[in-house]
Formats: sequence, structure tokens, C-alpha cells
Amino acid sequence: MSSACSQCGAFVFSACDDFELSLTTRSLSRFTQLSTTNSPPRETELASIRSIVEKTSTHLASLGAEISRLTNRLRELEEERAAVARYHAQNTSICSPLRRMPTEILAEIFSWMLPSPRDIPSIHNSPWVLTHVCSRWRAVALSIPSLWSLVIINFKTGPHYTLEMVKTQIERARSLKIHFLGDQNGDPLPQIALFQLLAEHSAQWEELNIQLTSQLVPLLMNLHGNFASLRRAWVTWDAPESQLPEFDTVDVFRRAISLVDIGVYSEYRFLPTRLPLLHQLTRYDFDAPWQTHFELLKSIPNIQEVRIRIDFDAEEWPDVGEPVDLLHLRRLSVNNTGSLDYLRAPALEEIAVFGGLTDNTDIWDDLDNFVIRSSCSPRRLCLKGLPSQAMGAVLEKHPSLTELAVIELDGDDERRILSAFFHPPIRHPFCNEIATYHLNWLRMQSRRRHHLSSLSQHARIALGRREIRTQGCRTSVARSARTPRCTVGDENSKTSGGWIADFGPV
Repeated sequence: MSSACSQCGAFVFSACDDFELSLTTRSLSRFTQLSTTNSPPRETELASIRSIVEKTSTHLASLGAEISRLTNRLRELEEERAAVARYHAQNTSICSPLRRMPTEILAEIFSWMLPSPRDIPSIHNSPWVLTHVCSRWRAVALSIPSLWSLVIINFKTGPHYTLEMVKTQIERARSLKIHFLGDQNGDPLPQIALFQLLAEHSAQWEELNIQLTSQLVPLLMNLHGNFASLRRAWVTWDAPESQLPEFDTVDVFRRAISLVDIGVYSEYRFLPTRLPLLHQLTRYDFDAPWQTHFELLKSIPNIQEVRIRIDFDAEEWPDVGEPVDLLHLRRLSVNNTGSLDYLRAPALEEIAVFGGLTDNTDIWDDLDNFVIRSSCSPRRLCLKGLPSQAMGAVLEKHPSLTELAVIELDGDDERRILSAFFHPPIRHPFCNEIATYHLNWLRMQSRRRHHLSSLSQHARIALGRREIRTQGCRTSVARSARTPRCTVGDENSKTSGGWIADFGPV
């Protein structure tokens, strides 16, 4: 039977029962034999066996009762612990610093939680999720119109917001930053319905980034809304059939008097863009014949950033006359360096070359002549593909170029460039010399993400214990002041200080 311990109070049980002590060795041997065979016991043995069965039954019942008592006690303790834990959590939350955080700081934190325009919209993301935490968070989120300004509708990926959700978001926002990607092969009805809803509130548009389909083109081109607040606009077409033949210009923005940034990427068929007669443009991005760019640049004296994509142009280069002076231009991107012969930009800080082969010496001659003619001191150069020795000569000749960004590299080229800074020499003409240039900033980007991960691993091996900070698919490497800062990133990633991805849809 069980008994309580005199010291701790726990119940203990004897290792064997008293009745077993009265059995002889012969009896124990006999019972063992019977338990391992099917032989029947003798009549004289039945009394002893029945006594054992009776005592073990009593013992089992006692054990069952004790187990039941302990189980009930364990359940009571668990319930008590859960209740105390809830009470503890409630009182701990009362002491939380979040309860005493000023509304202004909470609002600032909320603003940093907004999704990127490239994210798939979801009610589980900010700002929607902020309204389901507590009444105070909901009140703060609803009191900040800027949290609701970004409207992302992407019919390419889905799922997209319902009509009612977009209506709710418009009601909560003061201005609208619209990113609307139509799908030429998708169901046109929901696309038309959502765009018509947004068009009713065109007076609130601050940004418009739209990818048009053949069904959306008439709705936008015939829109006679109030665009007084529109500051940034970007227009593309989803497919060749999206560019309807009856529309041969983009003139919907002629009333956008506040427009400072515009991009129109025709891609399939050139469509001239009509700008407001009185505009405040500081940035544009068009694909157009050179003559269109030339006339446009002459008419925008305050331009600060421009991407000159020469396309739809079968004409020969005209004679070079007096260059167009772009006194305020800071950032310039070209896909044909021949256009540099017609420009002068004394305040230029960054230049990108995204056309032609980097080993074409004409490209670097054009760039060299442009820098000399402009008497500028650009600090950053961006290009596609592995740098060449000809480009190295430009870097050496112009010591103001201390930052280099390279995109569309394959994995091997990325490793060569990165290793050139840490383990020279490398078997490539440019890479053999790159570590000797006066660069203090290097950025590499690849369209294929698996190259980035392999390069990150390569950087870890190359740098050993040196400081490496990884964020998403970017790797930043920090060393001494004499060693360039290297960043590796996806071409579409949002990075501070980078500007390659800034050209094009935001």
C-alpha cells in the first residue's frame, strides 16, 4: 500500500507486497512456470493465486485512485498557472513603453512600415493591419492620410484590392500615389471598374504609375480630370496591341501644371508626349528619336535628371552645333553616347551609360569629350556589363569619378571585380587595374538573384572576419577609408544612395 513521506509528503509504494514474502522458493518457481505455459494450476494452488489476484486488484485500484487524484491536482495547477500568466501578461502590458509612446513617434513608426510599390497588396500588410491591433493604433492610423496614399493594383500578380477596399482607402487618403499595372490578357471588367473609380478622384492624384492595356488606353487618354496635384507620372503599355492606332500622342498630362517628373516608355510604337505649356519639370525619361530629345532639352532649362533613350530613329546624327547648356543637370543616363556630343552639363554629378558594348572605345571617347567640354566633375559612373580597359582610362583621367555602379553582370564577373579589391591580381585586364583606381564606392547588380547569393558567399570567404552586413539580397562590405565600399543588390531593389533603379517605374 502507499504511504506519505514524512519529509516531503510525497506518496511512496513498497517494491513488493507482503503476500509475496510468505511464498516459498518452490511456490515462486511454480507460479513462474504457470505464467509461461498454458498448464492449469492444481487445486491446492488456486487459493494462493486467487489471494494474489485479490491483493493486486486492490493495489491497482489504489494506484488508479492516486493517479486520478494527482491528475486532478495537476490540472488544477495548470489552470492556476494559466490564470496567473494571463494576469501577469495583462499587468506587464500596462507597463509597456508603447502605451506611453507619443502619438507623433507612433505615427512616424507607422510611416516606416508602409509597403514598397513592388509588394503584392494584402490586408495583412500595413496600413490595413495597423487598424486591427488596438483602438489607439486604429485611431492613429486613420488620422494619418499619408499612410493611405499608396494605392497598389497589380493585375499581373493578384490578388488585388476589391472595389470597396479601394473606396475606403481613397476616403482615408488626402493625396493618392497610384501604381496600376494592367494585364492585356486578363479580365478587362475589374480593371476598367477600378480605374474608373480612381479617375473620379483624379484631383487627388499626386503620382501615377500605370501600365496600360487596350481597354484602359481610351479611359486615360480621354480623361478630362483635374491634374493640378499630379507631380509624378509614368506610363507604359503592356503589349504591342495595347497601343491602339487611334491614339498617336500622349496629351493627357497637358493640364498637369504641377508635374515635375514624367516618364513615358512607348517601347512598341513612338507616341509623342504633350507637356503643359507652363511646367516645372526637373526630370524626364522618354524613349524617342534624338530630335525629340534635343528640342525637349532646349525647352526645359531647369532639368536636373534625365534619361535619354534614343529609339524609333532611322535618321543620321545631325551636324554638331552649339551644345545645349543644361546648367542644373545633376544626373544623366544615355543609351547612346552619341547624344553627349550635343550637350554640356557643368554641374553633372552622376552619369549612366546603358547602351552598346563596354569595350567599344567610341563610347569612352564620347564620355571623355563630354566631361572635358562640360568642365564638370562627376563622382559616379554607372554602366552595364563588365568594365573594359577603355573605361579604366576614363577613370584614371578623371579622378572625380570615385563611385562605380555595374549592372547585368554574371556571377563570374561579379567575383572578379569584388576579388580585385581584396585579392589582386585577377585574370582580367580591367580587374587587374581596378584596385589601383581612386574608387571609394562600388555597387554591383544582377538580374538573376542566385548570382547575388553566390557572390555574398564569395565576399564572406574573401573578407574573412571583416565586417559584412547583409540585408535582403544586398551585401554591404565596410573596410578602412582606403578600401571602396561595395554594395551588391538586385536591380529592382530599393537602396539608399543608389539611383540606377530610380530611372523607370518607382
